[in-house]
Amino acid sequence: MGNIHPHTSKKEQVIEQRSCLFDDLIFQEILTRLPVKSILRFKSISKQWYSTLSSSNFVNAHLIKSPFSHPSAPVNTLFIMDLMNFYVFSYDDDQLSGNLEDNLVKLDPRFSVENDDRLQLTGSCNGLVCLTSLTRNYFILWNPATPKLHKYASDEYYLKRFNKATNYFITSGFGYASSVDDYKFIGILTIRQGNVQTTIGCIFSLRENRWRNIDLGHNPYFLFGQGVLVSEKLYWRAHSNQVGDLLVSFDLAVERFDMIKVNRTNMSDFLGVMGGCLGECKYNKGDKLIHILEPPAVVKSISIPNGLTLEIFSQIIGFTKTDKYFVTLPFNYKGTIIFPSRILGIVDTRARPMQYRIILRFNEYIEIARYVPSLVMPFQIEEPSEDRCNNYFPAP
Repeated sequence: MGNIHPHTSKKEQVIEQRSCLFDDLIFQEILTRLPVKSILRFKSISKQWYSTLSSSNFVNAHLIKSPFSHPSAPVNTLFIMDLMNFYVFSYDDDQLSGNLEDNLVKLDPRFSVENDDRLQLTGSCNGLVCLTSLTRNYFILWNPATPKLHKYASDEYYLKRFNKATNYFITSGFGYASSVDDYKFIGILTIRQGNVQTTIGCIFSLRENRWRNIDLGHNPYFLFGQGVLVSEKLYWRAHSNQVGDLLVSFDLAVERFDMIKVNRTNMSDFLGVMGGCLGECKYNKGDKLIHILEPPAVVKSISIPNGLTLEIFSQIIGFTKTDKYFVTLPFNYKGTIIFPSRILGIVDTRARPMQYRIILRFNEYIEIARYVPSLVMPFQIEEPSEDRCNNYFPAP
């Protein structure tokens, strides 16, 4: 935490060395394991603590030490949004009874949305939630735990093509590439003009704080749904008249698209993340299965319980520490299935027969994502300076 002056006495050097070791123990081994709320309170202790706890080194160390930050770690927190509200839901497998609505915390987003606009949940990664405007004018990165947010205007080239298009399909994705230490948002616009399809990619780099345009040419496939983040790649369902059903992946580090042929007759109804692996939900000849795709091309299948109704707007997220997984379900009103999904449920894969339980009911269509509270900022971190510390701790 400091440098030892060469002209100090040996006794003073020993004391300063012990002080540095003690500081390292506190900041690297103790504070990095505490909840975000505690860290935010500790910032007010002193200028030194504020500077250290605000640094990118500490933020990254705190995220790494989180027991739930690894993609394959058990899921215990979800970010949930409906048409107007945002929530964080915590779940503990040991909490077998009681009112789980008490675990649902409504968030204050501290931003407003125009009446003619609506936000869509693009994804969540390392504590950052990405929300995309359906007008495509902007997207928002939001850390509900700190709470910090930033609104990013869309790329002008992308918007011009979008506004001129009459027959189009749009999708997006968000994630982190560790090899380049960068968070990236990608918007994809597929335009059909007669028999010709043109796919345009537009990428925003948080590290570079700028957009880059990728014109993918006349690609013969459509992408469906939001990008699903697995192992720092985004995945979409896709269809091609020449190839048939396939998956399309986008590597966030090298910014490259790849097509993955699907050797099945029916396209996946939807994709999800299951234990850090890509999962695809399929209905095939009456069988309802979730195929968990693990490299290298190993597929494990989980049956869906009888009576569990899923549809293309459903989502799957799992697993908890006892191999349960979360699903969103349509609402059954007096025997009539009302789409899209308004219910959060959980499936117990260890039960025989396999069972599912309804946890929460909402009045509006919901979207969910796995969420890990963190200190990550929704903008490029500027390392703490003396001026920033002085602003935080004004002179008496």
